[in-house]
Amino acid sequence: MRIKLADVDIYFTASTRRPWEPHQPVLLGLHGGPGIDGSQMRYFLEPQQEWATVVVPDQRGHGRSDRSTPPAWTLDQWAADIRQFVEVLGLERVLLVGTSFGGFVVQRFLASYPGVVRGGVVIGSSPRRASESEIIERYRDLGGDEVAQVMERTLREPSPQAEQDWARVCAPFSRLRPPDELLTRIAGERVETPEVNAHFMATFGELDLRADLAGVRDPMLVLVGVDDPLTPPDVAAEIRKYSGGEVTVHAVEGASHQVLWDQPERSDRLLREFAASLGLVSDPHPRPKVAP
Repeated sequence: MRIKLADVDIYFTASTRRPWEPHQPVLLGLHGGPGIDGSQMRYFLEPQQEWATVVVPDQRGHGRSDRSTPPAWTLDQWAADIRQFVEVLGLERVLLVGTSFGGFVVQRFLASYPGVVRGGVVIGSSPRRASESEIIERYRDLGGDEVAQVMERTLREPSPQAEQDWARVCAPFSRLRPPDELLTRIAGERVETPEVNAHFMATFGELDLRADLAGVRDPMLVLVGVDDPLTPPDVAAEIRKYSGGEVTVHAVEGASHQVLWDQPERSDRLLREFAASLGLVSDPHPRPKVAP
């Protein structure tokens, strides 16, 4: 489906396994990247279709949505787009969930538009980019000296060869559970916009949302993998320190950067419990389905 915002058309999907009922909760998922579409996020959020309508847009500049122009590829604009998206579709009882890059958008949204959604979930993200030394040492702790050296070259001596080495040596540390056939196909077929990634990453080192978080009033849930090399758990936990609202932080064992993929059952339980605390679902611990 597509929806017209002020200056762009946004592609999105909406899926649920629940029988229709008034005031059904909406889980609005913001994909990672930047520079990739929402297909992987849609796959990761399938379990939540049991208790919510899962809506996932391709954000401006991504996937099947309009590209727009580089001056609009900013956290301010992406957050404003989500505000208008919620308004135009008339979404109510919304839980906003963002993973990685999407988590930065969630933080900026909550700081800029308090009270629009019931709460926000930040997964594998943080209020600032971890420093180069923090990231390099995380890769060293998790993979050893060779992996740390490749990460260091990628950060300090960027080049096509360094990117290839990173994809070969470092990228596998982003998840602990091997990809299945469908996830492999999704990754191979997704729509990529590397120009958006390059534009964002040019100033990524300066990203710091800690001052913004003082304006947050809505409850937040932060999930971070214990073995996440890109987002050290202590850096992700800084959201709780700086937020003006209530924040719950869970460091998830057995998970790396892709928490939803590595620990789908635990992720679903934590998301459902948070949704219940916001009054969006009545039963945070449903009984397992029994085959007839």
